[in-house]
Amino acid sequence: MEVLGLISLLAFKHLLADYFLQFPFMFKDKGVYGGKGGLAHSGVHGVFTFFVLTLVTSPFLAILFGILDSLLHYHIDFAKSYIRDNFKYPEYGNAYWMLHGTDQFLHMMTYVLIILLLGIGV
Repeated sequence: MEVLGLISLLAFKHLLADYFLQFPFMFKDKGVYGGKGGLAHSGVHGVFTFFVLTLVTSPFLAILFGILDSLLHYHIDFAKSYIRDNFKYPEYGNAYWMLHGTDQFLHMMTYVLIILLLGIGV
């Protein structure tokens, strides 16, 4: 599979996991380190990443990079929620959207990192 196809699949899985399969219990405690909802949400990302990566690598590496995605996703979301909650960003104001955009950019860069570490297209 080419890099463009892989990044497209990872972006699609991100859309599903971040927007279609994220439920209130998942986002309510993301700013609490170790909160069950944030852990469940990042776990969904890791599992989906595992399934996408099985198309291009061994099951062992797919598991490792699924775990990496979960860990990075969890900490990116925690940081975003912690900043939002502790610095009282007005909901849907400029600062909120900059924070949300940075969060999404870091998630996409996680997928770039995974592709680079796998050596796909290099």
